[in-house]
Amino acid sequence: MALNLNPTVEEEISTITTTTADDNNDNEDELLLISAEQKIINIMFLSLAFGYAIYTILNIDNGMTRGWSTSEISMRIPLDNWGAYESNLANKPIVTKTLINVIIYLLGDWLSQTAFQKKNLLNFDIKRTLRNGFIGLCFGPLVHQYYEFSDAILPAENGLIIKMEKILMDQTIYLSVKCSVYICAVGLLAGEDLSTVTKTVKDKIGGIMLTAWKFWPIVHCITYSVIPAQHRILWVNSVDLVWNAILASQAQSKDSVLEETDDVEEQIMLQEYVNISAFDELEEEEESTSATTITSIRTVS
Repeated sequence: MALNLNPTVEEEISTITTTTADDNNDNEDELLLISAEQKIINIMFLSLAFGYAIYTILNIDNGMTRGWSTSEISMRIPLDNWGAYESNLANKPIVTKTLINVIIYLLGDWLSQTAFQKKNLLNFDIKRTLRNGFIGLCFGPLVHQYYEFSDAILPAENGLIIKMEKILMDQTIYLSVKCSVYICAVGLLAGEDLSTVTKTVKDKIGGIMLTAWKFWPIVHCITYSVIPAQHRILWVNSVDLVWNAILASQAQSKDSVLEETDDVEEQIMLQEYVNISAFDELEEEEESTSATTITSIRTVS
């Protein structure tokens, strides 16, 4: 039996549909406008950041290169930059390590939002990136002090057992505290209340640690065997970029929940949750549709 709607109802539905479509178009235009403005801001930010970095690196020997050949200059630039880094590391260890931490946090968050997700390099949330840079600034001195403390109570040169104990401390006490503080900082800086942030920590910390244990103990075997103590922060942060790239390649998803996650490691954990949630929603939608259809048929009858 065909069900005919009242003409007035059809007109109302048509009006609502047209209005909704117009609103959607207006919203899309607004999003495009915001996106264009954001891209301009992002271009300026990247231009200033990379421009300053390139200028600083290339001008390390400013005033000294007169008479040098191009090959001499290209050979000396990396060596002299590394020498300047080691000099600053010796004279200003906390400042230098903190600066490295900030750079890696900024770079890591930007790449996590763009290149690691195979997205346009300009399509990133600059506020989120700056928040991560600020967290890196706060973490820098603390991480320095932790490694100093770790080396004081567990000198890595004292044998294999001591190195294993350092790795154990890293992957339990240090990892849980740092990740908990990081998740809290991300949430609070994003405007979440303390209770929500606390619940997020409780929900996520276990999965993060399980994920980290699949990779970082191997890395720290190198950290405490090969890498000099003064370069460990640089080493760990550099490896962290590679780790994020690996995780991101496994966490490709078009679901908005994953795109809004502040940590690539969390995308791995949320992937299964999103798939399950989507399946549950589909079942609920089918049940709801069936119930509506049965009700409609009974009403018409």
